[in-house]
Amino acid sequence: MIIPLIGRHSPLSLNNKVLLFKQILRPILTYSAPIWCITAKTHRRKIQILQNKILRIMTNAPWFVRKDVIHKDLKIEMIGDHVKNISRKFFTQLQDHKNPLIYDQVEYAHKNGKYPYPYSTTKWSLPLKPP
Repeated sequence: MIIPLIGRHSPLSLNNKVLLFKQILRPILTYSAPIWCITAKTHRRKIQILQNKILRIMTNAPWFVRKDVIHKDLKIEMIGDHVKNISRKFFTQLQDHKNPLIYDQVEYAHKNGKYPYPYSTTKWSLPLKPP
């Protein structure tokens, strides 16, 4: 729905198109990025390809213009770099969180998934006895 606003025949300036991309489209592309950033490279590559197509439509760039040049000229970072920055910011905010449940999750992650008490991870399943 936003393609007519950022497309080739849009009356908006390139700066306004970039602003619309950063304000509307990029948050949609990177929704829950700290969680899905551990997915396979092929899945992350699909999102990068989509961003490349959107930027190429915005700038009306021909096929032979490199995507790195488009990103550099528009001052838009690649999706992988953007997700790393978002994730880094998210996880550093978790360390200073005041909620004890969230803070305990951070401590759990720092201890490589080990609980402070050995019995907290064992299954307490009792064998069934006949009546």
